[in-house]
Amino acid sequence: MNWFKRHKIFAATAGVVLLLCLFVFASFLMGGGSTILGKTTETIITAIEKPFSAISGGIRSTFTGIFQYKTVLQENEDLKAQNQELQQQNLDLTLTKEELAQLKDLEKAFSFKAFAGHQTAIAGRIISLDNSNPFQTFIIDAGSAKGVKKNDIVVDGNGLVGRVRDVGKQWAKVASVLDENNNVSFKVLRRASAQGIVHGDGNGKLAGYLLNGDAKVVEGDILVTSGVGLYPEGVRIGKVTKVSFNKDLQLKEIEVSPTVQFTSLQKVAVFI
Repeated sequence: MNWFKRHKIFAATAGVVLLLCLFVFASFLMGGGSTILGKTTETIITAIEKPFSAISGGIRSTFTGIFQYKTVLQENEDLKAQNQELQQQNLDLTLTKEELAQLKDLEKAFSFKAFAGHQTAIAGRIISLDNSNPFQTFIIDAGSAKGVKKNDIVVDGNGLVGRVRDVGKQWAKVASVLDENNNVSFKVLRRASAQGIVHGDGNGKLAGYLLNGDAKVVEGDILVTSGVGLYPEGVRIGKVTKVSFNKDLQLKEIEVSPTVQFTSLQKVAVFI
């Protein structure tokens, strides 16, 4: 008796199991559910079985839900990966188009009449910018190993970029026309007698003056290199955006927008 008191739950469970076994055995002997005893047995078994079935079904549903959730998560990750891959492919295609456009522009630079017949051009990519003066000075990946030397002229497909200021074996520093210390002699394309000097204004444009205060120049005029000094004749510099007269200096001053798009410039041609 002491053992039963100490193991009440076990004893009760064992009793229920034994009772079920007796009912099942009796139902089998009575032909299943065709007799009163058989029906009674089935009713009792069903009542006892329902909670266990519910628990079993709940556990099964829980595990099914967990696996389905994991599947959805995996599918979501796969879709993210595919989306990133497509975005990268689209970016690659965009870069390829931009590079192709730049190369076509650069091809124009190689055929500038100003350099025809007496110089060779090589391509260079911008690899570093001066943070304090973006695009006033920058470094390209072509140096003395490719024949680049100080004061070589740098252009792109649109016009004059600047000149080489310093050279290393695998690099060269370029002083662009936006540099305030880089003076460029120009003439007006439609009126060659109108000549002057321009340099960087510190704000991404050019500023300068005409040597003859009576020279005729208007907004929209195109400026090209005059051939006086370092730069050969006929390379486009920019378009006049403003004309004014400085009474103190008795000079006609101009503001110019460069033809080269420096903010998107990546490749240049160096004439060596």
